[in-house]
Amino acid sequence: MAAISNNQSTLPVSPYSSSSCTAIFPVTISSVSALAANLRTLLVCDLQLSEIVLVSPRSLHGEIRKILRTVFSTEESRDVHTELSLLSWLPDTDEDMVILRAARQATADFVLLLDSSGLKSVENGTHELLLSFKSTSIDLPIGPHGFASVSSNLTCLSASDQPESAVFLVPPLIMPSSLVPDIDLTPDPTYGVWYSLGEQVARARSDMSGGLVIGSRAAGSEWCPFDQMQDLHRAPVDPSPFDPFDMLGLDTIQLSPNLSVHQSSGISANMADSSSSFLLLFPSLRDLRMFSPAACRLLRHGYRLHALLYAEAATRTKDFVDAGDHQVFSDADCRLKYESYRWPESGFKAESDISDWLQTLGPAVDVIIASSDRSQPSFYIDLLLEYRRNHDRPSMVHIPQGDLPYCDWMGTLSLQEWMDWHMPQVDISVVTNDRPWSLNRLLSSLSSARYFGDSLDLRINLDQTADPETLDLVDEFEWEHGRVSIHHRVIHGGLLPAVVESWYPHSNHSYGLILEDDVEVSPLFYAWIKMSILRYRYGAPQNVSPQLFGISLYQQKHLELRPEGRHAFNARSAFAAANLPDPITPYLSQIPCSWGAVYFPEQWREFHAYLAFRLSEYAWDVDEAVVPAVRSNNWSRSWKKYFIELVYLRGYVMLYPNYEDYISLSTNHLEAGSHVKDVPSETYLRKKRLFLLPLMALPDVIDWLSPLVTGLLDLPGGTLPRWQEMPVLDLLGLPTAEESLVQRGRLRRDELTGCVDSPITMHDAADLLCLQNTVFQPTP
Repeated sequence: MAAISNNQSTLPVSPYSSSSCTAIFPVTISSVSALAANLRTLLVCDLQLSEIVLVSPRSLHGEIRKILRTVFSTEESRDVHTELSLLSWLPDTDEDMVILRAARQATADFVLLLDSSGLKSVENGTHELLLSFKSTSIDLPIGPHGFASVSSNLTCLSASDQPESAVFLVPPLIMPSSLVPDIDLTPDPTYGVWYSLGEQVARARSDMSGGLVIGSRAAGSEWCPFDQMQDLHRAPVDPSPFDPFDMLGLDTIQLSPNLSVHQSSGISANMADSSSSFLLLFPSLRDLRMFSPAACRLLRHGYRLHALLYAEAATRTKDFVDAGDHQVFSDADCRLKYESYRWPESGFKAESDISDWLQTLGPAVDVIIASSDRSQPSFYIDLLLEYRRNHDRPSMVHIPQGDLPYCDWMGTLSLQEWMDWHMPQVDISVVTNDRPWSLNRLLSSLSSARYFGDSLDLRINLDQTADPETLDLVDEFEWEHGRVSIHHRVIHGGLLPAVVESWYPHSNHSYGLILEDDVEVSPLFYAWIKMSILRYRYGAPQNVSPQLFGISLYQQKHLELRPEGRHAFNARSAFAAANLPDPITPYLSQIPCSWGAVYFPEQWREFHAYLAFRLSEYAWDVDEAVVPAVRSNNWSRSWKKYFIELVYLRGYVMLYPNYEDYISLSTNHLEAGSHVKDVPSETYLRKKRLFLLPLMALPDVIDWLSPLVTGLLDLPGGTLPRWQEMPVLDLLGLPTAEESLVQRGRLRRDELTGCVDSPITMHDAADLLCLQNTVFQPTP
């Protein structure tokens, strides 16, 4: 046992002494004046934070940035290496909910949750205790402020000489990031989400503790907003099975007249396990109609669908089809069953009604797809999702209402792909220098895209020579779909290190979308990425190959690697000429795309290692032509030259789209930069037309009765093909077999290295180059 403070409080020692911690700090109009002092407390009190996340209304961002410049310009802050992020506080959102939503995005091992007063209410000695997570194996929230259950009532619990178990804590508190709920908890009328968080923590523990109160006795109980022993009408912690509606003190009632039942039959095929089912939770019939292209595909694939329109008046209209005593939504050959609910005046009553309805679903639901409108009461949706998760653990997907019209592609996903919806994490990395007009166009296109409820972190990489206008643009940019980080080089590196060092995967579920600033993306680019990653990384085993290194957003219009020069290329025409059964199919090519592409974690790590060996000349001279007879051998300053080498030696391939008329998910504006030099205007415009492609646009929403087609399913059979069905092209654009690519690479590797043994470890550059025992030496 090791002491964690001078008051003899003790906690068990953990071997993980280097754990990281992110502080979540909300800033309000009333607290912004104290922000500088609160930040200095966090930075100076040796909490060893890896990141501080400030969350505030957007109207305060300008003032906060000025404060940050002041704070970080002081002498005492110059040696601080804590990252700092600024997130937007959505309107009409409670502070406690904002805190947990921000914590949900943290990647550190622990989160320090603060309220808008920061550490102001905490006595100095307690700062050291909050630091104790670095040396203790804490698996529940800890902090100086909490509540205990006494005689069925809740009372404020003050810190004492010994740690004390609590029903729940309130900020400031620290806890493992793994305890942060994946979805919003239902706010308690008195304590916000903190009571609910304590309940969630307690359910997973044999001691039913929701937290641990620690701190110096000198801290006192002035923080407590309630008189001691106030009757709050709360039940004591009970180890009986958890029911979220019992927690709210609601009695079970009969099905309300507000809940109207509608039934239909859907077209079913023997394409899926008939026991697999989906639950759709939408506000209205309009939302179900917008999602119906995907829903109808799921029905045709043999899945069972349950749908609840939770804010729909149960009235008949001409859009309903009578079915005896029920009503049915019908569209062509698809008949969707749904049940509608007229929202009552009492939100608690609605929760009870819908809870009863859930119990009637029978077999476990595999996937829940939900959407909500800010104008509708939506807090209970997450409670229902949590309820279902605790019982059957379905995959839960929340789609913003505005994205529902563009979900037709989701109907092609298999059950396994739906179950793995949340596994891939796509990070966007933007590389820029001194083209603010280009950067603004790219950032605008990213902001206008549809992300279907997913969170994507954005990193902007600035070279040392970035101009003031670019710096100002980056400083003012707001990203609503995740966190933003800025990397500014202090020494000019050029495009090769700017791209290669712009992203590095943090797990095998981490994917990097690398974009130079003269690229522009389609509003549907992420749908293409998500659909492709789920199919070829998480789908059926026969569709998953370790040879796939990425997904291109850009269609190939030219072949650039042939020794004699650039050749025009049209995949559809080439495949038709080769008498392929489906010329419209996506295809696999060895050529890496630099004009909008996602790279996979295993190959990108291997590329980093390969490049280190290559540039240090551990393997062979840097001028060695690794790939026979390709133009990229002359690209001395291009990262693609070396990636092409790795692709050739391994036989790797990239997935390319193949839509009509070169419609793409990204395009390149070919603006002057590292690889595009200033030329006469006429020459430049002629060359630009060679590379500028039409972007796949969002279809117009004319009225909610008209189904929308995005164009993403302009594919063979209306779905992504099986892996073995896709054509394979080599670096010169010639059709070949995947096995032939692998064999070519191995033969060339043997010639270059003299190795007699084939590489035995996938994605291991040292093994590939026969340098297993090589240790890098620092450059003199």
